[in-house]
Amino acid sequence: MIFALGLILGGLSGGVTYGLTTDGGAALLVGVIAAVLTWCGLATLLIADD
Repeated sequence: MIFALGLILGGLSGGVTYGLTTDGGAALLVGVIAAVLTWCGLATLLIADD
């Protein structure tokens, strides 16, 4: 679930970035950063909830 959410948000962020800039490298970077931050944020919430 968390992995899929990270991929979805990363893909959405990368897609929007590519649509606005048409720069594939920037879109890739934004997508990866969004996915990793999503995973880290949700993992933090899960750990803090225990």
